[in-house]
Amino acid sequence: MIVIFTVFWLLLWGAATYWAFKGPRKRKILGSIFACLLVFGALGSLATAKPAPKTKTIAIGTHRLAKAKAESRKLAASSSKQATAILALNEADSSSKEAASAASTAKADKASSVAQASRRAASKAAASNTATSHATQTSRSKPKGDLETDKAGTIVGNKNSKIYHTPDQAGYHMNSANAVYFKSEAAAQAGGYRKALR
Repeated sequence: MIVIFTVFWLLLWGAATYWAFKGPRKRKILGSIFACLLVFGALGSLATAKPAPKTKTIAIGTHRLAKAKAESRKLAASSSKQATAILALNEADSSSKEAASAASTAKADKASSVAQASRRAASKAAASNTATSHATQTSRSKPKGDLETDKAGTIVGNKNSKIYHTPDQAGYHMNSANAVYFKSEAAAQAGGYRKALR
């Protein structure tokens, strides 16, 4: 950009000089002044295009200088404390994250062990239920007492309790030493027996 302006000013100065010296005397003087103005303008534009760096010097006393240095040291110490605090916070944050991770891992391990224990308990309960149902089936298939009362329509009474049982009731099987046989419920009631509640 500066080169373009310089070329432009030189061309303008050359044209003004040619115009001044090819004419009468008045024109020569005016042309010379105009050409000089153009040259000075070109030099001025070059000077403003590249301004010299200005340095500003401030004269301060030793007291102000010492005060500024002390403040600079305080700021450096404060910055160092802040950097140390930030490092401590980062370390605390990372350790808390590690602790949370360890706690979640421990919870997961505990949950899996509880799940395994509940599975074991469920399998034991299932085995126990199977054994109980098998024992119930066995106990139903075999009478508790030594009395065989599988004959249809036979009513069995207990001579000690004066209670009779029909074949569909729970206490139908009993010890033969206590058993009294009846052909019907009416005969049992006539003998002073009452029907079992269950």
